[in-house]
Amino acid sequence: MSACNLRGSVKKPVVIIKTLPERRGLQRSMMVQDVAVPPDVVWQLLLDFPKYPNFIHGLQHCKPYGRRRTLTGGRRECAAYTIKAFGFSVSYYLDHVYEPLKQSMTWTLDYTKRSDLFDSVGYWYVEETPLGSRVYYSQDTLLPPWIPGPIRKAFASVAMKSATGKLEPSCLKLYAARERKGPLGGLKLPGPLGRRLPAAPAAASDEPPAPRSALLTPRRGAVVGAVVGYGLGRVCG
Repeated sequence: MSACNLRGSVKKPVVIIKTLPERRGLQRSMMVQDVAVPPDVVWQLLLDFPKYPNFIHGLQHCKPYGRRRTLTGGRRECAAYTIKAFGFSVSYYLDHVYEPLKQSMTWTLDYTKRSDLFDSVGYWYVEETPLGSRVYYSQDTLLPPWIPGPIRKAFASVAMKSATGKLEPSCLKLYAARERKGPLGGLKLPGPLGRRLPAAPAAASDEPPAPRSALLTPRRGAVVGAVVGYGLGRVCG
């Protein structure tokens, strides 16, 4: 599948899972899906690591650690994962790099820690479409040999389908909650401009609005990083 060559609307997730011949236990998972929300809503979901278990069935926990900024206005953040399926429990540590200028987040294993996975690399890529967003996902995972072959393939299939199956509903729910808080996400501007804005409708939840991270907005210095990274092309190209 060449995700970037797809034409028209992708109403249902297109998922491909296959075993690679290069090494025993090496699995590749790929997905492309259209989601009827703006890209920033998709990224709000994908960057909220502690809430991953809410839309990825079988993921027991996802605990972030080690967040820091990148020179291009993005952020680098590691997270500890534990996933269970078919009686097996696998724990691993991923090092994510989110680059808003490239509309992507890539990851590798955090090689400073001990993971049950032998290796894992992948990316999320989100592009704007007339109807919202098109989301691309790809991951190569090398599972340990103590997991039987049929279970390895089923393990990847369950993890992949559970993640893609709830991606759009989770994005729509997040978008609806944000719309209830108004165009500024519940924030009030000081001064005369703030007084002229109509009051945002009350949110259904009593929880305070989630803060908007400045890391998601490229700083002026990110322009330099955009020029350097332009030649790399699109992540899925």
